[in-house]
Amino acid sequence: MARWRFWLAVVAGAVVLGVAFTRLPSSSPQLMIAIVVLAALGTGFFAGRRGALAGFLTVYLGNLLFVAMTTARHGTGQEDPAGLAGFIVRLLIVQVVLLQFAIPAAICGWCGAYARQRWAGAAAHRRVLGSR
Repeated sequence: MARWRFWLAVVAGAVVLGVAFTRLPSSSPQLMIAIVVLAALGTGFFAGRRGALAGFLTVYLGNLLFVAMTTARHGTGQEDPAGLAGFIVRLLIVQVVLLQFAIPAAICGWCGAYARQRWAGAAAHRRVLGSR
């Protein structure tokens, strides 16, 4: 159950980030970092454990989803398959999302998992006290 919850949280966060990277203007880095932070917090919270990994994977898979959606929408403009591979590699290299957003996302994912542990621990403590 926990494994499915982890991957469901990562995929949901990646979809949020992929759509945000595609639809929102990239001229506002503060807005993008706010979206990454909120998505990573939510991913870490719902993943439960390994929140830092969940936050990092959210950014990584969100970036891959952004590349796939951009390639599908605009195409490469070239006919040869090597041109498509080069276009995708250039998109992945140019997108420094992994360097800019992965570390804050990992930290926020850990914070989300920590908040869930604190919240779940407090709820369990209340249940124990209530049963006395």
